[in-house]
Amino acid sequence: MVTLEPGLLLGTWHATDKEAAGVVRMELAQSDDFVVVRAFGDADGQPYDWGEVRATVYGSSASATQAMAFSALYDFGFMTTLLAAYAKQGILVLDTFNTVKDGSGRADFFSREFFHR
Repeated sequence: MVTLEPGLLLGTWHATDKEAAGVVRMELAQSDDFVVVRAFGDADGQPYDWGEVRATVYGSSASATQAMAFSALYDFGFMTTLLAAYAKQGILVLDTFNTVKDGSGRADFFSREFFHR
């Protein structure tokens, strides 16, 4: 297995939309041989810590040496949220895929946010 250099992704990322209702901040760090992400959602205008989960990093091709994207899964019990993001020209583009599991009848939903350092 090839280990990709994650430096492009590491650090603290802030949502460009100050009114974002989903993920408002992400912190990515290297821990041993893997990358972890700590996401923060919006809770009444304040960041809410979702906790730290392991991320899978991806290169731009099979011969890549540098990571430029990641995915991570949060399981909140009532809902799972898959984060899928990529870095391009100094911006991190985050797609979230949210699967509702609580039987409430709410639809699964998607969102996209843009982040800067």
